[in-house]
Amino acid sequence: MIREAEERLAKAERFLAQAAVLSPESMPEAIIHLSYYAMLHAAAAVLIERTGRAPKTHGAVIGQFSQLTKDLGEKAKSLSRAFNRAEDMRLAADYVANEIPGAADVAEVRDTARDFLAYCRSLL
Repeated sequence: MIREAEERLAKAERFLAQAAVLSPESMPEAIIHLSYYAMLHAAAAVLIERTGRAPKTHGAVIGQFSQLTKDLGEKAKSLSRAFNRAEDMRLAADYVANEIPGAADVAEVRDTARDFLAYCRSLL
């Protein structure tokens, strides 16, 4: 594996591990933030390994990951949609002052991030 891809995957794993020990009830924004960034770095690792580079912007990483995986079946499509949803949740958690996500939604994004990283590992 390309060293930069290994480093990005390791960062994704660290973010996910941090999210795993937090409570969805008391730290919802932190879990969303960490889960999303775990997904972002895992997707970047796949792009680096497959194409030699990852884009600089979040939107471009999401778009290129979706393009790369679009023909890999329903699981890939579902996880790409979940990546988009995680970005939306992260933006709301980071920037919308009066929005506090529910614990169930927070736990779901964390669980999805776990599945997303497992899928990305399978692509590497």
